[in-house]
Amino acid sequence: MARKKKRRLKLWVKITLWCIAFTLGTWILWWPMNTLHLYWERQSLANSKDHTPAWQSTTTPLSCDSAKIHALNKFLDSPSRLNKKDIAVCIWDLNTNTPVILWQDRELMVPASSLKLLTAISAMKRLGTNHRFTERIMVTGQVQNGTLQGNAIFQADDNPMVESLGCYIQALKNHGIRRIQGNFIINLMRTDTLKAHHTASRWDIPYNRTPILLKGAPRIAQEINALLQQNGISSPYPAIEKGLKIYPGARTLKRTSTNIGEIIAPMLIHSSNIKADALAYHTSHYKERYATPTGVREDDIDVFIRENLAYDTSGFTLNDGSGLSPQNMVTADFLTALLRYAWTETEIKKQLIQRTLASPGDPQRRGSLAYRMNGPLFKNRIFCKTGTLTSIGSSSLCGYVHSHNGHWYAFCIINRNSPVGESRLYQDMLCRELVR
Repeated sequence: MARKKKRRLKLWVKITLWCIAFTLGTWILWWPMNTLHLYWERQSLANSKDHTPAWQSTTTPLSCDSAKIHALNKFLDSPSRLNKKDIAVCIWDLNTNTPVILWQDRELMVPASSLKLLTAISAMKRLGTNHRFTERIMVTGQVQNGTLQGNAIFQADDNPMVESLGCYIQALKNHGIRRIQGNFIINLMRTDTLKAHHTASRWDIPYNRTPILLKGAPRIAQEINALLQQNGISSPYPAIEKGLKIYPGARTLKRTSTNIGEIIAPMLIHSSNIKADALAYHTSHYKERYATPTGVREDDIDVFIRENLAYDTSGFTLNDGSGLSPQNMVTADFLTALLRYAWTETEIKKQLIQRTLASPGDPQRRGSLAYRMNGPLFKNRIFCKTGTLTSIGSSSLCGYVHSHNGHWYAFCIINRNSPVGESRLYQDMLCRELVR
């Protein structure tokens, strides 16, 4: 009797699991096909009648490609399951420096990771596209019989690309140092631990995945002390000095550096939150790294916006450099203005187009565009940054498009209060109209 009940229970469990699997499978197949069906339906509807789109920009210039404008307006005016009040679109023709589509472009919305564009562009402008993060191990005094009669100094920027400090301690060993008679000094630009803004989810920047130079001074001292012991070097426990200093007479045994582009590329292509917030901090504090700030300091992002964009951001909220905070608020017009500005800066434009923005035409640069905009139509035609905050239904896509009509466009699309999957599909369809 017990065996029959057990078999019956197993049977019901199997039936239930098969029903769940069938339901999920049907939904997975139905959702994209139904969405595409609606798209094809509204395309045929738009082609079958001549009407004036409600989304058409009142500032549409005659110098733009009229066929492109007409196609974009038909798409935006066609039926959609997404609420149009939850969509912001700003498209600007870079060839003629004129707007093409403006829809709710001044509406404050959550940009999500598209805010990383502001972090990257402001950093390249404020620091330069050739800026380098530098780490070095130095010594003072002479080495006699394996004893350094002076100090050993490890000095480092807040470089998020450094994963290990072993090579610097190995450099001491390679120079015959077995004992440090003076002090071991750790001189850091940043001594605190990198953390997400208090309005963001803590797990988006997990401590165990944070690079060593961003884990805080106590953890760095612990790491170096362990490496000294492993390499058989006798030394006092490392002392911390905050704010980079110049040590007269110090000799450099090993020096490494990282170009800013090596940080911006994974930050934009793969949407690295750690690298974005690290770069935002570095940019904001770099110019005071050798001195103690006096008076009231202005954030470098605010300085950049005021000096280069002349944009009124009084109603904006900019909590971090990564876009993790759900309280960040900007407009599609602002992000497009940022892209337009970058287009006028030759070196920044080159970095964005050739190296650091995600692009479906390059397997090494697909990043957050994986499984999106496949096919030859988009190849080497679109260079953009994605943004997603699933918890609040926010999604964005901003960047550049080289259309088949020969024009370059800067664009920004922001969706709010919408299923992320449908928002992405909508963005991809709009980009399809923009590219072809």
